[in-house]
Amino acid sequence: MKKHLHKGIALLCSAAIAAGMLVGCSSGSSSAAAPGSASSASASVSNSESGPLFSEPVTLSMLTPSHASWPFQEDWYVVDLIKEYTNVDLKVTAVDTSGFDEKLNLTMASGELPDLMFLIGNKAVQQYGSQGAFVNILDYIDQMPNFKAWYEKNTAHALNYMSADGGLYQFPQQGVTETNRRGWLYRADIFEELGLEAPTTQDEFYDVLVKLKEAYPNSYPLAFRSFTGGMAQLNMLAPSWGTSFIDADSNTYLGYDEDSGEWVFGPTSSEFKEMLEFYNKLYKEGLLLPNFLTIDTKGWQDVIANSDSFITLDYLSRIDFFNNSMRESNPDFSMAYLAPIGFGSNGVNKLAYSATGMYGFVVSSQTKHLNEVLAYVDWMYSDEAEDLLSWGRPGDLYEEASDGTRTWKDFTTAAEMKQATGFETFGFYERYNFDGELATFTDECRDATLTAREYDLPQKPVLAYNEEEQAIVNTIGVNIETYVAEQISKFMLGERSFDDWDNYVAEVEALGLDQLKAVHESSYARMLAAQ
Repeated sequence: MKKHLHKGIALLCSAAIAAGMLVGCSSGSSSAAAPGSASSASASVSNSESGPLFSEPVTLSMLTPSHASWPFQEDWYVVDLIKEYTNVDLKVTAVDTSGFDEKLNLTMASGELPDLMFLIGNKAVQQYGSQGAFVNILDYIDQMPNFKAWYEKNTAHALNYMSADGGLYQFPQQGVTETNRRGWLYRADIFEELGLEAPTTQDEFYDVLVKLKEAYPNSYPLAFRSFTGGMAQLNMLAPSWGTSFIDADSNTYLGYDEDSGEWVFGPTSSEFKEMLEFYNKLYKEGLLLPNFLTIDTKGWQDVIANSDSFITLDYLSRIDFFNNSMRESNPDFSMAYLAPIGFGSNGVNKLAYSATGMYGFVVSSQTKHLNEVLAYVDWMYSDEAEDLLSWGRPGDLYEEASDGTRTWKDFTTAAEMKQATGFETFGFYERYNFDGELATFTDECRDATLTAREYDLPQKPVLAYNEEEQAIVNTIGVNIETYVAEQISKFMLGERSFDDWDNYVAEVEALGLDQLKAVHESSYARMLAAQ
């Protein structure tokens, strides 16, 4: 489910765009309302606990991405549910995620924005929010009681959505990103066949790889898939070695050390060298899939399904993905969760916090329905809305046991649930109860998800840079990221000697690492000051 906007959202002549937006903002009476004030053309909010949110019908326009696996449907259950409980008629423009970047850029350039846009990631938010395209949510927080209560309880999470100018232009989601949780997975049936125990230390991890290779000489016991650019897996692997990697998608090129309170660059640390030496050893001994830096998802799936590899690191939902499909031909096939291992001299048996993602609504500063939009999104932060937009009306789609446990009547996979109802799809949540998706998991996958939470490291802060800082990230940061990726691949594949490590460190530092570190420190200081 997890999709990202392209890293380079075109500027599209920012000055002209900003001017167009200012013209648009002055054309509607309600869009020019002062922060915190009410729109003059508002439908009244119903005070009846049994009635809809609005006493009269309200029409709101919305632009949202649409996932190809569960494309938007006008007759979705969730659409009717929203209309029933809020009296809001959504006029939805849904664009496949593959073309959403282009549509968003064209929409921004046109200066004619819908009332609401649901955005994946925060690149566009950071770019356009401070230009005046979107409402600063904090200016209106006092007229959104549900959101205000949520924000005060979840301020640390919300600060990850903050822009460099101190504005909050995107409503933060909560709950959905649990679907992005990752962890170690292994073939429990093969381990049982060979009398192997799940490893708990680095030495045991290496030993089981050797024994798997001995039993299956043509196999490569450990396999990764490359994700984007071949290096993204290192964001998950590095923390178990006591270090970190570059996470450019969340604008954090350095890692934050909770103990020292400092930003450090993981790929030049001694712990990172230890990690590369270990995987280079596995590569040389045929224990690691040789094309792990380039193999695509389909190739990786085939490797696992064909029992050519037995240990991997991926989304926990892959447990059900493999087991459900493979047990048709091999009833013993069992992909299972493997608790993380502490590696190296300073490692921990934890994994990077992976239930991450930036999703949420932005509100157009041009909207002629400001109060209605704010009241609608505020409703989505209510307990009522969280329950309704996760499960539906009581008794419609689920059954509830005496202990409160809910089970779906007709859905056995998350895909079925999303396709049939629209729950947990872009544009139809802010708070989501992940128990709704958990209820589609097998016991194996559900237990793995619950257990994996016990091994989370703290979530890394998501930084927002001002214009000067962003210029450094776009030049020095990108140059360092590119160079480090090239050199790391050489170390892992044995194309550069580890005797040359100190020279590599000096080369990275010479690219302006101190400047990049200073940018992280100044951005993070602003985040802390906003608490």
